[in-house]
Amino acid sequence: MFLRSPFTLAAMCSLGLLTTVVSAPAYADMRHFTAEYRLYVSGLLIGKSNVQLSLSDTNYRLSAHIRPAGVGIIAGQSHVVSTTRGRVIKGDFVPQRLDLSWTSDDQVKSSYMDYRDGAPYKFVSGYQQPEEFRSKNPVVLADVGSGTVDPFLGMLSPLNGKPLRAACSGQRQVFDGRRLASLTTGDSEHLTPREHGFDTGKPAVKCDVIWQPIAGYSERSLERASELPPIETHFVRIDDTDFAAPLNMRGSSRYGRITIYATHYFRETDTAAEPFDIAASAAK
Repeated sequence: MFLRSPFTLAAMCSLGLLTTVVSAPAYADMRHFTAEYRLYVSGLLIGKSNVQLSLSDTNYRLSAHIRPAGVGIIAGQSHVVSTTRGRVIKGDFVPQRLDLSWTSDDQVKSSYMDYRDGAPYKFVSGYQQPEEFRSKNPVVLADVGSGTVDPFLGMLSPLNGKPLRAACSGQRQVFDGRRLASLTTGDSEHLTPREHGFDTGKPAVKCDVIWQPIAGYSERSLERASELPPIETHFVRIDDTDFAAPLNMRGSSRYGRITIYATHYFRETDTAAEPFDIAASAAK
């Protein structure tokens, strides 16, 4: 799912630091969770991702840092950071700001997207797409409207008071500032902790996720999308919250078998951490 998927699109495209300021009282009642994922291609470790989620009944903040690991270090040293924050309204995420940053040729580049009433209205990027990757059907920002989420936020599934299987039903649209796609889930199957084999002590629901580009993609990407089989995804509830996230994902691409799984699945912490800093993260 990482290659040619929402998760990868966020990792491989432009990603900065949060510059909007939200008052401390708005986040005083938040709960804080951390997770770590590993990415394998054809059985070879190529990357890791650390995730921080802060959540209350009215606000959220999600920050992720993707870095090369294993053979991925040989292929490149690029680090990617994504931070999104906004409101929780009627059990769903309503973004207010997305900041993306990444390292390229020993430089830090960034982009950001502002939202108004959940609809993106401003996107500024430090990345110029090469001609061969530009779409013949570009997205018009004003036409996107409310209801979309960025690729990282799209990995979290609101349950809205329903059982866990609700993570495997419905469709969401994902927008990263240039590309618009849909995520459709279905065919759910309940798994006990023993059946899914991960040490979470919590049941999971297995479903197929279909990624379909809508606009903003190159002709080559559109052609390859039709070849991608559904992505097998196992969702687990995040603690006792009303949200679920992937425990692991399995899919195929022209690069080989793709596997992403949580080595550390959303554990609650007592204190909030600052959003990932691209300069500090890349220096480690």
